Amino acid sequence: AVGVAPAYAWTADPLVLGALAAAAIAYAAGRRRLRRRGRPDLAGLPQAAAFAGGLLLIGLALLSPLDELGEGYLLTAHMIQHLALGDLAPLLLVVGLMGPLALFMVPRPALRAAGRSPRARAALGGLTRPVTALAIWVVVTAGWHVPAAYELALAHRWAHDLEHATMLAAGLLVWVVILGAAPRTAMSPGRRAAFALAVFAAGMAVSLWLFLSAPLYDVYAEQPVRLLGLSPETDQMRAALVMSAEQMLTLLTAAALLLWTHVERMAEVRAPG
Repeated sequence: AVGVAPAYAWTADPLVLGALAAAAIAYAAGRRRLRRRGRPDLAGLPQAAAFAGGLLLIGLALLSPLDELGEGYLLTAHMIQHLALGDLAPLLLVVGLMGPLALFMVPRPALRAAGRSPRARAALGGLTRPVTALAIWVVVTAGWHVPAAYELALAHRWAHDLEHATMLAAGLLVWVVILGAAPRTAMSPGRRAAFALAVFAAGMAVSLWLFLSAPLYDVYAEQPVRLLGLSPETDQMRAALVMSAEQMLTLLTAAALLLWTHVERMAEVRAPG
């Protein structure tokens, strides 16, 4: 039956607020260091706005009523939360960190220590390799939608936090590759377009599975309060459609722009003279 859900409220999780504040402070410090070195062009306002937008999306996903809606009432709400954490926020954060700015956010002692460590450099380079980034994204995205893992995340706070952290990390890796934000492992625009299409195909497989399956998650199927009058079947189908639409908007747009760049470069190479 259609019911009225309890009143929702914003939360003030100190861990989330602390992490967001720390990221904002580190970003501001990095911009200041770059400007002191006479390179304000590498730390412009558009980048800062993108980074701030990414942090804002994370805050909205984790602290707004969307979190409670997704945990107990609507899979569609939980999907919106996951897409914000695993795709939209990472995209904005990587745009905000393009160039050397990310290095200037790290305290100098830590940066020097990492630079002297071959293992640290190898680990970072390995994570940003396309095959590795794609594999991590697929395992995280598909794995957390397996019913047993999904229900575990809803039943235990530590698992839910791990779910969100891994989705954010996987999204960051994918967008680092697509945007070529790691110069040492950056590919040509054409190859990055192919990578974006591969990620999109994997996402479509997950959304198609959700769209065609019977209700997968007991927490929604057994919920006596049916928000918006949505049945579990309709809710799951809408969640799948939301996932498809969002990834079309981001991943397909990125692939199209990269292919356009690739074609233009090929035309320049082949142009006479």
